[in-house]
Amino acid sequence: MIYSRFKWNESSFLELSRPKSAYIYFRTTRLNLLTGFPETYRLELFLKRLENIQLQDKAKIPTVFHFYYELGLILMGLGHTVDENAPLAIEIEYEDKKFKKTPKSRIASLPLKTLERPSWSEYKSAFNHIQEHLLNGNCYQVNLTYPFDFETEEVIDPRDISDFFFSQKGLGAYAHLTFLGDEMILSNSPECLFQYQNNKMFTMPIKGTMKRGKNWKEDWKKMKQDMKEEGELNMITDLLRNDLNRLDKPEARVIKRRSPLLVPNLLHQHSVLSVELSQKVSLLKTLESLFPGGSVTGAPKKRVMEIIQEVERYPRGIYCGSTLLCLNDKKIASINIRTAQLSVGDRLWRYGAGGGVTLLSKPTAEYQEMEEKVASFLTLIAAPGYKAR
Repeated sequence: MIYSRFKWNESSFLELSRPKSAYIYFRTTRLNLLTGFPETYRLELFLKRLENIQLQDKAKIPTVFHFYYELGLILMGLGHTVDENAPLAIEIEYEDKKFKKTPKSRIASLPLKTLERPSWSEYKSAFNHIQEHLLNGNCYQVNLTYPFDFETEEVIDPRDISDFFFSQKGLGAYAHLTFLGDEMILSNSPECLFQYQNNKMFTMPIKGTMKRGKNWKEDWKKMKQDMKEEGELNMITDLLRNDLNRLDKPEARVIKRRSPLLVPNLLHQHSVLSVELSQKVSLLKTLESLFPGGSVTGAPKKRVMEIIQEVERYPRGIYCGSTLLCLNDKKIASINIRTAQLSVGDRLWRYGAGGGVTLLSKPTAEYQEMEEKVASFLTLIAAPGYKAR
């Protein structure tokens, strides 16, 4: 069984089912998810397909793309750092679409047991390595991330996981999941890579995190006084404005410079940028300009992505990638933060978390922020027993 769900509003979600075609793409092959058979297929052919899809085209068939972070490395000319067998993208065309009301859940929580989390010594070593790059002027900000591994005590029916997740209050604006037979992508993303409709494109980078107390407005006053948080967001906002300007003539505008965003137990800050497209723009060009999102890489983007490859032990995979929904005249792409990849039968969950490192960063504070992001996700799914260090 293969299906996808997307949050639509506070009381309903979109469910896509009965896949017409479904593939996962690698460098020289693709796996037909409907038959289970691999096929010889060069990545260049997939990129050509993306080039033939125009943002302005109406999607006659509901289509979901999952772009892995490693595809971004290839688009940025860093393909030599990507393993030959790494998955790069998933594409699913669906026959059926239905809008459904918020489901009732048969389960009360998703109890997860911690298997592995990054050690303090490992994190501090990577942090210090990044600080050397910052001091040498090689970059201005680097997003340092780590995977956290969990397992459930027993196998949970994927429909129960799905219904429980979409029954929760506080889901991110871009919350979604895709089930692929045994693997599941589960995302509570609040962040937009791009959203396109009627020749207008928006992007919404998030940068800056604070644990939220009872009065978030008081927390927001404190955050607005934090020069480090302001500097982080300003750098990424400028990076995104330049990325948008690569799509069309330089007319990208900052609509909101610094605004609060509330997620479970956390307060973020974000900006909103837009550009009006005067000509047809392909999906490939959009990805080449915007993907991966600047908030999950840093600045300058290409150099920072090289540094990330030096210090992070694991491929990011679907985490920090993007999920794109093509539906009628809309194209909506999230940045896959607050995202887990599940192996349902093996009871394994992998969840990524991290944060931006600048010259003003303190390692203990950054490590704590990463832990709080994990705790926020686990609070949402009512997983008991996890405490941030």
